[in-house]
Amino acid sequence: MCYDVRYLTQKKKKYADHIGKDATEIDKLERQLEEFTLGPVYHTTAFEHWRMPVVTSDKPTDFQFYHWGLIPHFVKDTEQYFGKYASRYLNCRIETLFDEKMYNAKLNRDLDNPFYKSALERRCVVVLDGYYDWHWQGKNSYNFHILLKSEEPMLIAGIWRTWQSKTEDITRDTVGLVTTDANPLCRRVHNKPKASEGPRQLAILDQESAEAWLEPDLTADQLKKNVRVFPETELKAFPVKKLFHQSGRKRISLNDPECIQEASFPELQFGKEATNGSQGSLF
Repeated sequence: MCYDVRYLTQKKKKYADHIGKDATEIDKLERQLEEFTLGPVYHTTAFEHWRMPVVTSDKPTDFQFYHWGLIPHFVKDTEQYFGKYASRYLNCRIETLFDEKMYNAKLNRDLDNPFYKSALERRCVVVLDGYYDWHWQGKNSYNFHILLKSEEPMLIAGIWRTWQSKTEDITRDTVGLVTTDANPLCRRVHNKPKASEGPRQLAILDQESAEAWLEPDLTADQLKKNVRVFPETELKAFPVKKLFHQSGRKRISLNDPECIQEASFPELQFGKEATNGSQGSLF
């Protein structure tokens, strides 16, 4: 899934330090974050299409702010996008990202991959603090927060595209987040995925891999090899309160500091077997 994230909840300089190479760049990046009026974002969902801080391959020393949800070139206008495509191009799989064609089981034929050109020419790094996923125990679901053990900013592989409406005076900078197969920790959290997908996680990059992802001259094979399943030893995961509030038929996304606080559920078995056994805590 990987459709719920947290960002800009720490000091701005912390993010600037991860991207800037010297004091001048760091100061500029910090100012760009200060000028961005949205935040802190303790929780938002991809379906709200909020803007997120990204660093693109063509401007690797600047923070830009792109809407979550890549809009392909064939989308005519905002009415068509929100009516038909708004939930389709949020995330993309690293395994098929660089394939020019993608098989469509419903139509039983290959179609053009809407991510292909962006993957080759328009890559970016999305800067988060962490993300959320769902864990199931019986019929009950629990929200889990996944973040680095160091609690440093999390660098995510992404692709971007600037979309121009064909019928309106609207231009929109958009981004899709890359996913990989899940490591053992994320697999235990995301224990009820769609059968067609298998457990997934966001494509978390270390500093070296993030710089390589933005390198314009690497081949598709080199880029795919650069995006590896991030090791569970560098992550932690814990349950948090419900991230949505139901108001009648409407589900409202919550965004407050409590979203990132560990919550206690006495009935929840996640991690207790390992804690009580000889292998130590899963966290």
